[in-house]
Amino acid sequence: MVASAVGAMVAPFHLFLFAYAILGPLHYLTEISWLHDRDYFAPKASMRRLWLAIVAGATAAIAFGFISSDLLGRPIAPVFEIGLVYMAFLLGAIAVFVRHIVNAVALAIGGVVMLAVMASHPSYAIAAYLLITMIHVLVFTGAFVLAGALKSNSRSGLISLGVFIACAAAALLIQAPAFAPSASIRSLYSDFAQLNRVLLHLSGRSGTDVYGPAAAGMMRLIAFAYTYHYLNWFSKTSIIRWHEVPRARAVGIVATWIAGVIVYAYDYRIGFAVFYVLSVVHVMLEFPLNHQTFASIGKALRPAGAARVMGREFSGTQRRMAQ
Repeated sequence: MVASAVGAMVAPFHLFLFAYAILGPLHYLTEISWLHDRDYFAPKASMRRLWLAIVAGATAAIAFGFISSDLLGRPIAPVFEIGLVYMAFLLGAIAVFVRHIVNAVALAIGGVVMLAVMASHPSYAIAAYLLITMIHVLVFTGAFVLAGALKSNSRSGLISLGVFIACAAAALLIQAPAFAPSASIRSLYSDFAQLNRVLLHLSGRSGTDVYGPAAAGMMRLIAFAYTYHYLNWFSKTSIIRWHEVPRARAVGIVATWIAGVIVYAYDYRIGFAVFYVLSVVHVMLEFPLNHQTFASIGKALRPAGAARVMGREFSGTQRRMAQ
């Protein structure tokens, strides 16, 4: 955590671009493999199939929108693809908590109606964008640590969460000398700069130059969040055992990752185009696990739940993700 925060303070743009290109693709591939072997933490097959169908639809819509808008220069309104991302999030919860298919369908229809009403609201697109970016890499990462600390009654886990929050705050607030982005770095980062603009807008600093000193704290926070998110995953090899896969799949994952690194080295923007959809897919496929994690936090924070977890040997995914 501290190394990620220091790196983000010293060279935020450079660190982010490196982590996104080198660590990101391997993270997507290995986490999708790990989630698949665990039925995506959606235990009931019928619910899981319904949710996966929506994820597949969202993936197709995102791919079509990206190709049309970013590669062919024919912008299309992303209202439909944003709605499908929200539905993947909603149905991820349904797949975890709802037992009967009739109730699931009724809730899904209610979600469609709600999204149709909200589609014209300014926050409609912003919330979805943050869900697949900063909420995923910052909020959900912290939630895994908190869930494990609460359920295992772990003081070290709570200290770890405190360090995580302190590092994020330091990256955002402490003014420190940093390598200024060159023209080439700015060009490479242009595909990501919208995230900075959204966060600056929400902090009341709309119009601030993304690459200027006034926006440096926001860039450091982004660089820390993404870098530690990736490193946190790779540190869990002996805990959640994401590396235990059939040899043929492992070879395929490594070969795909190496090919991706080569593409990024050849042309960063081509690499981004190749892996963009995969990055969003891995976020959506994690939704059921995210819902389970927040449910476990809520249960542990209730007085009765807190009493039950005191002294109980904690086993399961949240402990593995927090250690």
